[in-house]
Amino acid sequence: MTQGSSGGPWFTDFDTATGQGTISSVVSFKYADDRSTQYGPRLGAEAKRLYDHAARL
Repeated sequence: MTQGSSGGPWFTDFDTATGQGTISSVVSFKYADDRSTQYGPRLGAEAKRLYDHAARL
């Protein structure tokens, strides 16, 4: 992870033809001694409700 990658989306069921998918997590952190693994929260029903609410505003 380099500067600026925090918050980058992780997609599930991403379709390269349409550019659409479901954001299932975002880059949150990594350990300095493990350059190959990134961690992020699992986004579920509560995140979907928050998104739907914000989209209505």
